[in-house]
Amino acid sequence: MHLTPSVSETIHLLKEAELLTSQEVGATLAMFEPCFEFAEALQNADSIHIHIRVDNTDTVPRDRFLAEGGKLDHEQPGYVKYRFPNGVNAIFSSIPVAQDDLAENRRPRPHLDHLGIDMRREEEQVKSGFARVAERASELGWGHIPQGGKGRPVYCCHIEVAAKHWVYPPKGAAGVGIPLEFAYGPLKTNGAKAGCDLRPSAPVVQSAAMAQAPCCS
Repeated sequence: MHLTPSVSETIHLLKEAELLTSQEVGATLAMFEPCFEFAEALQNADSIHIHIRVDNTDTVPRDRFLAEGGKLDHEQPGYVKYRFPNGVNAIFSSIPVAQDDLAENRRPRPHLDHLGIDMRREEEQVKSGFARVAERASELGWGHIPQGGKGRPVYCCHIEVAAKHWVYPPKGAAGVGIPLEFAYGPLKTNGAKAGCDLRPSAPVVQSAAMAQAPCCS
């Protein structure tokens, strides 16, 4: 995955639609800088996703996205995903997707919940690159929480993948504190089940949030 004029235009389209702030646009574009801490993973990615929290997914400017080449990829109540031909996926949700959503005082919306690096191909190079994410996070001293793996898929937002690494940059670092999701394996859609593997809170607050998280049923 590389930065192209089309990718930049799609990212700025989200700002023009008042769904991303200038700071959030900068954080997204920073992933494509040569100094990005996880440049190897991005090189092995098939796409990226920009997950934005909104109050109501019905207010997303669908016609505008379609006019700009976006295609409706998946939609369920409270969740909608648009896939652009340049490898950018824009996701909008109002349903709980993170343990932070269970907090009493939630952040104003819209806001960028996380940035995703989608490593879909089940090839050795991609698998090895995914495995090195945890080691790289440790080298940087950034927070890291794995999900799934070893035959246990990750379920969230009607979607299933084989495994995920969540990485939490400190504020002021690349990403200005916005969580990074590294997802490995092909997507499987579960239209009848939303899943309950919420994005973990940053490790420093994880224990408190975990106590409130709903269990799977």
